[in-house]
Amino acid sequence: MIAPGRPLGPGAGALALADRALMRIELATAIVAGLIIFFVMWVGVAEILLRKGFNAPLYGQLDLIEQTMALYAILPISYCWRLAGHIRVDLLVDRFRGRGRWVVEALTSLAALALVTALWPGVLHFFDNALEIGDSTMNTRWPTWPSKAVPVVAFSILWLRLLLELAGFARLVAHPEATPIAVPAHPDPVREAVGDAAPDSGHR
Repeated sequence: MIAPGRPLGPGAGALALADRALMRIELATAIVAGLIIFFVMWVGVAEILLRKGFNAPLYGQLDLIEQTMALYAILPISYCWRLAGHIRVDLLVDRFRGRGRWVVEALTSLAALALVTALWPGVLHFFDNALEIGDSTMNTRWPTWPSKAVPVVAFSILWLRLLLELAGFARLVAHPEATPIAVPAHPDPVREAVGDAAPDSGHR
């Protein structure tokens, strides 16, 4: 992520400290998401066994899946963003080098930050509305506000990540030769393709 021999540049210490602190939170969200997926998998197994083997469907299974879906689908979104695991169209961005590249990256981060900022009030409204009216699931009558609180938390973490990323790109715009900090290291598709093909070629 950090190229050896490159200067750190100004603001590197504070930026790196904030990046590490936020990454711990993002890692925690990814761990929670992984555990929830593991749990949901076994709930599905139990549902199949009980339904097929004992003709006794697991009560509330569908409601449980719906309630936990946000935890593994939305909660780790900032973790995915930090690792550049999201879908990007790099055909245009990869044509730029040096300061021009960092300017384009900063503009894309700014656009993403503006989008998340615009969406956040609506996400908060859905949570607040569910809490206020006592919204619940159809079958088990479980309250839905906990699951609707998850996007509020996820979008808040992503907003902080985008703000930190924008600061990282702004620093690189001012000092193009500085070591990139708090910005995602986007994978090279050619190297990824070669790496994926290497084990197969070794067995031939």
